[in-house]
Amino acid sequence: MDMSVKERFVNFVGECVRVLRVTKKPTKEEYWTITKVSAIGILIIGLIGFLLHLIDALASLIVVSVVVIVLVAVLLFMKKDN
Repeated sequence: MDMSVKERFVNFVGECVRVLRVTKKPTKEEYWTITKVSAIGILIIGLIGFLLHLIDALASLIVVSVVVIVLVAVLLFMKKDN
């Protein structure tokens, strides 16, 4: 069952030739359908990435705001004691 490199290469080329024989050029309608589906997929993935980036930016803004508010409160509390 141990095939040599040459046998594996010949087998691979044979499989490639077999695949190329059964393939055909897409019709114009098939081409446009594939193009539309691909474009919709790219837009969806881009929208998801944008939303994740927006959520990350808002979360960072909230964290920074909370830290600043806490620091200001602590400084005001310390100033009030003096």
